[in-house]
Amino acid sequence: MKRRLFALALALLLAVSLPVSALAATWYLENGDITIRATENGQYVSQGENVNVRDDDPTISQNDSSTSTDRVIKVIAEEDATANVTLDGVNIDTSKTGIIGRDQAALRTEGDGDVNIELDGDNYLKSSFASHAAGLNKGNSGTLTINDEDNNGELEAVGGYYSAGIGGGYHSSASDITITGGTITARGASGGAGIGGGNQGSGNNITISGGKVTANGGGEGSAGIGGGYWASGSNITISGGEVEATGGTLGAGIGGGRNCAGSNIEISGGNVTAKGGVGGAGIGGGAYGGTGSDISISGDAKVKVQGGEADNYYY
Repeated sequence: MKRRLFALALALLLAVSLPVSALAATWYLENGDITIRATENGQYVSQGENVNVRDDDPTISQNDSSTSTDRVIKVIAEEDATANVTLDGVNIDTSKTGIIGRDQAALRTEGDGDVNIELDGDNYLKSSFASHAAGLNKGNSGTLTINDEDNNGELEAVGGYYSAGIGGGYHSSASDITITGGTITARGASGGAGIGGGNQGSGNNITISGGKVTANGGGEGSAGIGGGYWASGSNITISGGEVEATGGTLGAGIGGGRNCAGSNIEISGGNVTAKGGVGGAGIGGGAYGGTGSDISISGDAKVKVQGGEADNYYY
């Protein structure tokens, strides 16, 4: 009897001393807004009454993605931490949301760390007109990376008023955006770039190495990839994938918005089509004096460039 009790006590001691594996759960938006916070000590998910649940590899989904939801996602990466999240069939549209004081960005990133987003299935992010936020609003100061390891993920991101599809909101610049895979469509609105800055916000340090990427500047004066209206685009690198970038009226396909420069643009691989809006460069600066500089096309890149009706576009 004593031996049995001793064995039981030992087993319990071992059980409590073993490390507990972090949860890797699927979280459904029908149950409410989701906040993910990455710290040096781990990653935590909050939704409704479930607060700070340890989950280092959460998947966010919907039970029925054929119907849009106005529930939103916020990802916070603290300094020296990396947030990891998988989107698997989310359909977020806050464009009909009119609740004052409620965050209406479909997906917003914050903090001083990095954010990695893995794509599975079809995903849609549209921020409201009133939010002045990008569809995928990049607010973290580290790198935002979009991946698709299984080659089956899609993302369509549509900006709210004055905002990029992926990147900055109104008056907000966006930098350090990396796309390594996935079928991605990014559409800016009212002077927001497809990928890059919002209206009057620059787009910098944008890297594409794979995937199928379509980026359309919205309205007047924004680039497909780069700067928003009255803002520049710089340090844009494409080394692979299939990329089509179309500027809004007066904006470059890849580079600057209206009146503004596109610089340090390097294309070394992939199939790239860059179309300037009326008056904008295919690759380079926007209309009315925006210049293009330090533009390089090399390697096995296949590039098609169509400038707008102006004298400042680059071939």
